[in-house]
Amino acid sequence: MEFAVCPASGVRDWRPLRGAARYPLHLRVTLVADGCQMDAVTEDLSASGVLFRLNEPLREGQNIEFLLEVPAGALGFSVTAAVHCSGRIVRSYWKNGQPYGAAVIDDYRFQ
Repeated sequence: MEFAVCPASGVRDWRPLRGAARYPLHLRVTLVADGCQMDAVTEDLSASGVLFRLNEPLREGQNIEFLLEVPAGALGFSVTAAVHCSGRIVRSYWKNGQPYGAAVIDDYRFQ
């Protein structure tokens, strides 16, 4: 689940609350989708998902693989960590003429 919705006590407005903390990390990655490679940049990252700024749009439901290299000092790592991730696009949209894709991370392995 990407987020949960919880009502504030005595308030009619329902607000989405994220299930995992997001970190604004801008990392270059190479995505593989349908056997094709493409460059992307992460906008933010959590334990369960990632938001990509893309050069071309991806479709919702599309399976992807990517390798993240998290530099030493980021997220509390003392050394650079390489993480191979697989997942799927759960949201795709355009913002200011730029395609974005939000993905859930289904599986990951530290390299």
